[in-house]
Amino acid sequence: MIQPIDPEYMRNAPPEQTFTDATVGQVPERDDRTTRRMNAKVKLIFLVFLLAFVLVLAKLFMIQVIRSDYYQDIARRQYESKIELAAERGKVYDRKRRLIATTVEKTSLAVDPKMLDDTIRVFRAISAVTGKPVESYFAKIRNTSSRFVWLERAIDSPSSVMNATLDTLEASGLIKVREPRRSFAYGSLAAQILGFTNSDSQGASGLELGWDSVLAGKNGYMFLQRDGRGKKRPVPDAPMLAPQSGYSLVLTLDMDMQTIVENELKQGVESAEAVSGSVIALNPATGEILAMASYPTFNPNNLLSATPELTRNACFTDTYEPGSTFKLVTAAALLEEGKITPNETVTGAETITGRDGVVVVRDEHPVGTVTFARALEKSSNVVFATLAQRIPNPKFYKYTRDFGFGIFTGIDVPGEVRGTVKKPHEFDYTTKIYMAHGYELSSTVLQLANAYATIANGGVMMKPFLVQRIINAQGEDVQIFEPQRVRRVVSEATAKTLTELLCGVVERGTGMSGRIPGLAIAGKTGTSQQITEGKYSKRDYNGSFVGYFPANKPEVVIVVRMDKPRKGYYGADVAAPIFQRIAQKFVSSGLVSVNGADMVANSGDTATNHPTETNLVEVPDLRGLMWADALDIAQNLGLKLKPLSPNPKTGSIIISSQRIKAGTEVKSGTEILVGTLQPDFVAEKITASTIPDVRGMSVRRALTLLHAAGIKTKVVGQGGVVVRQEFRNGKEPLCILDCVRE
Repeated sequence: MIQPIDPEYMRNAPPEQTFTDATVGQVPERDDRTTRRMNAKVKLIFLVFLLAFVLVLAKLFMIQVIRSDYYQDIARRQYESKIELAAERGKVYDRKRRLIATTVEKTSLAVDPKMLDDTIRVFRAISAVTGKPVESYFAKIRNTSSRFVWLERAIDSPSSVMNATLDTLEASGLIKVREPRRSFAYGSLAAQILGFTNSDSQGASGLELGWDSVLAGKNGYMFLQRDGRGKKRPVPDAPMLAPQSGYSLVLTLDMDMQTIVENELKQGVESAEAVSGSVIALNPATGEILAMASYPTFNPNNLLSATPELTRNACFTDTYEPGSTFKLVTAAALLEEGKITPNETVTGAETITGRDGVVVVRDEHPVGTVTFARALEKSSNVVFATLAQRIPNPKFYKYTRDFGFGIFTGIDVPGEVRGTVKKPHEFDYTTKIYMAHGYELSSTVLQLANAYATIANGGVMMKPFLVQRIINAQGEDVQIFEPQRVRRVVSEATAKTLTELLCGVVERGTGMSGRIPGLAIAGKTGTSQQITEGKYSKRDYNGSFVGYFPANKPEVVIVVRMDKPRKGYYGADVAAPIFQRIAQKFVSSGLVSVNGADMVANSGDTATNHPTETNLVEVPDLRGLMWADALDIAQNLGLKLKPLSPNPKTGSIIISSQRIKAGTEVKSGTEILVGTLQPDFVAEKITASTIPDVRGMSVRRALTLLHAAGIKTKVVGQGGVVVRQEFRNGKEPLCILDCVRE
């Protein structure tokens, strides 16, 4: 059936196309435009690729030709590193060329956390050497993005067993560095003078800091390459700069004198129950410091317990009011200016009228009417406060400054303070009255010592110094420091008169407890109240004594100061006896040559405790050390070692025990019997009675000893000292070490 055509469709239908001869075989115009469009796109894509290729070529040319050195350097840094080679630090010797401080090689460990493998094994091995818990090493690498993390710096491994453990420890990402570290042969002796170095072997205090540029030397460098396993090896053809060792110092110190001074100071501080004490011994003719000490002190070989209070040298960093020892200056000014003579009669009144008012000054024991010489012997505050008014303020100030108070001495070690002295325009009506007997000014122990040294040297002040010379590695002099004259303070006649007066103080006056029969000593006591909470305390005092001898030709000046003594407080009671014992030992040991020394040595005076006693030294703890190390330490202290085993191979043995307990004071030259152990020794039957006693030893030394004996150990607690050991027998004998912090 034929459908009818929709009229609407017919109206919208496209017109019928009619082909003619002209249009037959032609491509529609729309297809031609599409073709042209496609060709343009192809050309554009070609141009883009061509441009990219040109850019790549340009970049390659830039990288491989123009900037090749730059990119080669970047690539080299990824597998090659420049390692600094630390210079060996110079040594320190005393005046007799005995080694005080040197440098030893110690192992430091670091890791690259991203490359470290077998982490537990590595950390356990390190823990066995150091005694620290394994977790402490995990904590160091946890949550860090650094590719270089220090685990341990300068591990103290005193035995071949320890060194073997570290030397054989290998792992990818583990970095072992041999670093120089400071070692102090005498332990705490002269520690505050020498100071110490930091973890980078840079001076941090004392002479180590002040002379760091001389001691440090110049570091070198070398290049290392990382191989496929992550290990670093030297680059054969790379440039290398060898380090230059530092110069060494020869000091003015005499370690025999230093030993005596520190031993007597320690005993004196503890006997008087003082907070601290200081002593200086110097040569008045040259200014050389022969000994200098403060107590309590510290051991620079173990800085864990070293606080700022212990490490500072109180002899020139702390000030105090010198009290009656300052009467030297008042007496010198009066004599030099002709205001008094030794035999002139003086009377001390309780009240002194100044320009603007009345001041009350009292003596503990009033002297009445006496000669000036006797007033000095009895240390009358009243007399000196009265006589000081005869000197004009500018003159009094000049003498105070000329004797070195209120100014730096210029000692060649950092940290010195100048103290305080009022200028003349700052004086009020009380200033000179109190300064006359050592108040209203502050001084260091070193300044006081130098003031008395000036009188001992005939009125001429010398500059105090500690470094005698600088030498190179061959022991040749690089620089010598000669004594330096500072100024003439008083005439030789005045100095001689003062020396005679000061001898009377020791023979008949307040300084009798510092007397040594048969030896002429010039000296002076001093006692001063300390200011507490803004006012002078009736409990806290400074007790001091200064003396020099032989009085006719002084060789040494000694100052003793005690801070807040509790068992007595007068200088005559707490400081003069210390001076007396030090002086006695200087003489009896031949360290100071004096006329009448034989009389001193044979004196029956009860004040001289040990007339013929040689120097006492403290026995060190030698257990756990290699024989060579222990022998060096013993010889430096003047001790002898003798092994209990006959003819041991001393080159490799370890000290396992010692007959004289560490810390015991013995005479120099004493022989110490020691038990020894070969590092490869294994006991046939290990029992609680055959294992070494390591109580009181550091963990490192204890592990050295027990490993050498083939005994497995377990460390309990966190700390560096073994307080208890427990032996457990079984298939594998075990020794448990209980440790605490030092």
